Amino acid sequence: MNPNSGTTLNKERKTLLNEAESVAHMGSWKWTAGNDELIWSDGLHSIFNKSTQEIISWNTFLENVIPEDILLIENCLLQVKTNRNGSTVNYRILNENKIRYLTLTIKPHSSSIGDIFGSVVDITEQKEIEIKLEKLNTEQSKIIAELDEKEKKYRSLFERSIDPIFLATKKLDIIDSNSSFNKLFGNDTSSFEKTTIKSLFLRPKDYKHFINTLKTKEQIRDFEVLLISKNGSAKICMLNCVYIPNQSNNFCCYQGIIKDLSLRKQAEVDMILAERLSLTGKIVRTIAHEVRNPLTNLSLALDQLKGEFPPENEAAKLYSSIIERNANRIEQLVGEMLNSSRPKQLNLRLTEVTELINDVLKQANDRIQLNDISIEVIIQKDLPRIFIDKEKIQIAILNIIINAIEATEPCKGKVKINTTVNEQILTIAITDNGKGINDDNLNKLFDPFFTSKKKGMGLGLTSTKNILNSHSATIEVISTVGKGTTFSIHFKLAESFQTSS
Repeated sequence: MNPNSGTTLNKERKTLLNEAESVAHMGSWKWTAGNDELIWSDGLHSIFNKSTQEIISWNTFLENVIPEDILLIENCLLQVKTNRNGSTVNYRILNENKIRYLTLTIKPHSSSIGDIFGSVVDITEQKEIEIKLEKLNTEQSKIIAELDEKEKKYRSLFERSIDPIFLATKKLDIIDSNSSFNKLFGNDTSSFEKTTIKSLFLRPKDYKHFINTLKTKEQIRDFEVLLISKNGSAKICMLNCVYIPNQSNNFCCYQGIIKDLSLRKQAEVDMILAERLSLTGKIVRTIAHEVRNPLTNLSLALDQLKGEFPPENEAAKLYSSIIERNANRIEQLVGEMLNSSRPKQLNLRLTEVTELINDVLKQANDRIQLNDISIEVIIQKDLPRIFIDKEKIQIAILNIIINAIEATEPCKGKVKINTTVNEQILTIAITDNGKGINDDNLNKLFDPFFTSKKKGMGLGLTSTKNILNSHSATIEVISTVGKGTTFSIHFKLAESFQTSS
């Protein structure tokens, strides 16, 4: 065998080993404790940026190590010397004013006693990536914490807002709503129940206008509309809604804010009605005074004449009877006018709702039988009593039931009376399947002397409204032409009524 071939092979192996160390960013050394000399591989010289001709001692090696890490290396070396087991430690060196991170693994030499073999891996790139990742994680955690804080703040504003707020998908399914929204519409917050914006609208034409405006303008502002809650009560609301695009995750939605105007509108209506009733009362009292005086004289004169008519004069009897009947009718009408406008003196007491409804139906029984009307009564169990003047409330409800009967077709009419309690408010709802009331007439329904009947003075519902106002009760009317009408009377429960009084 050619001796040069072995030398060549060794050179090739050394070259291959050096290339492998360079690729792996590693090097190796052997330390002989007796002469304190370190034998480094070319890869290790490269890591420490030392010349391959330079002789490295243990102390020279430690000069490059960060002072805080020298003790780690010495402890690692001591562990190998005492128990002959391998040991690994991470440490840092300073190379051209730049910190490099290394991993040192030390083992006793397998064949030479007293010699120690070590391998070093340059993990600077890995460590720098770890440091960057740690920094990014810290920054990310900080950002997440800030986002969580902002979310809590805005969620708090969202939940504590007095005005109802909702979020809806592009298909207008409501995906989130605050407590004010759930309270206004009677949503059950204990279990998720899918709600659509469409279900909130009482009138289809309003929803159509809402949809068309959103499609063309992507927002709708100050839209005054009738919305309906789960229990069927209508709310006059101001609706604002805007489309919110989101390009990042393609999640787009609608955000809406609702302002309940019911109380304000009701106060405005009550104020206008009170002014009208006051004016009507003045007119009625003036008319009553001006009519009753000559009417009294006419009645007295008629009584005087009746005593002077010959008994056999039939014509005189006939005409005097006509005059008397019409004089009495005028007196009766003047009395009704005065009663409709006069403030009600109340005899309040706690009253069972079932008893109240039954007594009203007894009074309306003749009308019910005459028109062959179907009556359905639904009374919620365990209803609390209400603090009312029973006789006057009977008159108020009877006026509504009679109107319902007269609005329906004989033999086909249906009247439904439903009583419920919700949040300290007891509601008596009277629904018919009659001809309904158009919007123009609906706004004038409680006006004095307004009537759509051929016969009648238009004072029945005015009197009803006056009675309910005196009880701090409210009334709302929902009607669809051709389908029917619902009158809903809302009473405060006795405790609330007494507290407010």
